[in-house]
Formats: sequence, structure tokens, C-alpha cells
Amino acid sequence: MTNMIKVISDRLKELPELSDVTIKAYYRPEILAEDDSSLVIVPMSPPKQASFGSDIPLRKEFTFQFNIEASSKDEVTRIALAMEKILLQMGFYQLSGGLDEYFVETKRYVDARRFRGYSMLYDVDY
Repeated sequence: MTNMIKVISDRLKELPELSDVTIKAYYRPEILAEDDSSLVIVPMSPPKQASFGSDIPLRKEFTFQFNIEASSKDEVTRIALAMEKILLQMGFYQLSGGLDEYFVETKRYVDARRFRGYSMLYDVDY
């Protein structure tokens, strides 16, 4: 069985430009300092069967939201561009909607983007 969140997370962690960014699934760790940058991968739904042949699912569909938080807007943009490059290489595409805000309470810029992608054909063990 494969875990797509881990696959994506591992690919993102390989990028030198994201070496200083905490990459986690589901939530931003509370122990992070206020000025630490983070990228959180949040599934928007469980993996879904897709691309059928003879009534048999041939691959899985994934929809994730990627929440980026940093103390500077430039840092958020830098992380988002690096993340987007990897996701495009993996066959994910950006969906409409999301968030681009500054939260006074946390003193952090937040960028949330949703992406959808599919497993390789005949790879349904997710």
C-alpha cells in the first residue's frame, strides 16, 4: 500500500530550496516558532477510484490542499512556486479557490492552494 501524502512530502523534502521549511500532513505543529515557515498537506477527501476499464478502477484520484504559512509574503511565494513545480511534475493541477491572506492574530501570511492529481495507470494500492 502506498501513501500519496508521503510520496508528495518526500519529493518536496528533496528540494534544497525547501530545506528550511517544516513539511507536515494534516496540521501545523504547535511547537514551531512563530517565524518558522511551514507547508501542510491536507487531504480534501479520501482517495477516489478513477479511470475505469471493464468496470474496474484503473487508478486513484487525489485532492489535497497545501497550506503555506510564513512571516513574510516573499517567503510564502518562494515556497508556493517550488511546491507547484514538483506537483506539476507529478501530474497534479491546481483547482480554483484557495486563500491568500495575512492573519494579524498569528502574524503570518497564509497561502492555501488546492491540487488534484491521479496515481499512475494500474496503480490502485492507495
